[in-house]
Amino acid sequence: MERRRYALRLAYDGRAFRGFQRQTGLPTVQEALEKALRPLGVTGPLQVAARTDAGVSALDQVVGFQARLDLDLEALRRAVNAGTPEALLCLAAARAPPHFHARATAERRRYVYLVGAPPPPEVAPWCWTLPDERAFPGLSCALPDAALMREALSHAVGEHDFLGFARPGDQRGSVRTLTSVEVIESTSAPLLAVAMEGRGFLRAMVRNLVGTAVAAGLGLVPTTVIRDLLVKRERYRGVRAPGWALTLVGVSYPPGTLDWR
Repeated sequence: MERRRYALRLAYDGRAFRGFQRQTGLPTVQEALEKALRPLGVTGPLQVAARTDAGVSALDQVVGFQARLDLDLEALRRAVNAGTPEALLCLAAARAPPHFHARATAERRRYVYLVGAPPPPEVAPWCWTLPDERAFPGLSCALPDAALMREALSHAVGEHDFLGFARPGDQRGSVRTLTSVEVIESTSAPLLAVAMEGRGFLRAMVRNLVGTAVAAGLGLVPTTVIRDLLVKRERYRGVRAPGWALTLVGVSYPPGTLDWR
């Protein structure tokens, strides 16, 4: 019997999960989805556009799977929402073309990281609050200098071997292309947003780059530190920004690939 391909567009609050990938005895996005899909007869593996780590949220995650059943898309969306925790929401569903793969077919992924000193209460749960005694002991700091952060992160744009900014031990190919980086300042609060876009990211890469940029913005390291580590191919040994302030905000595919319903 023919297998049909489907895609789900998801949003979730990362604070409720220990990441996307299934882990024995821990709540994960994958486990929640598999439980919701099982009554529909979907038992095969899930593909994911971006394997988010513990605490990382998503506004536009994409998950793909195959099924022999001809599933009604609206019923599929409702079933996922009925069978998953409140912290996870299926925004839309789509039939996918025969060779679609949620990760491999994606052209771009976009992340946003929030830093506040301190942040407004309404975004504080999803923001890295400074000063942070764990990250910068004894430092009573204001908001990092956005211009210094931009200068530091500018060296990461383009194609580089980002092995030194990845989580040790679990990377294969480590060359990635970062197509854009923005540091956006709020006009009404001590709040910064770091937006990064690229075809793909290594695990912990965004958080390590943000940690480096914040240190540069606080004047603790030179703005050339990212450039120097990339050129020398040395491992980053500074502060890793916490996961709860990172959000996957978009995944893009070639035009016409998915017709969301």
